[in-house]
Amino acid sequence: MYRVTSQFKATILARFAAALHQLDDWNREPNYLEEERLFRALGYMKRGNFKLAEAELKELSGVFASPPDKNAVVPLITRERYTKALMRRGLAQLRGEAA
Repeated sequence: MYRVTSQFKATILARFAAALHQLDDWNREPNYLEEERLFRALGYMKRGNFKLAEAELKELSGVFASPPDKNAVVPLITRERYTKALMRRGLAQLRGEAA
């Protein structure tokens, strides 16, 4: 099993927080692609797999960099949306565990 350092964990947590700050700067909630990437990254971090979380956050940076696809079909979402507030709560839990 691959072990990650506490410094690497802190870096990934900071990248996740930076993604939420980017959405704040744009003054909007995440779209469905951003939401899925953030949710997966948060889930991986909760399970202690920071390497997969890093991969999701790298994919998210690509989504942030590309212009939104105006012709994309938004999938039918039958569950509650994952808002920035919910993701911040999860991040706060992770930071509390790391302390």
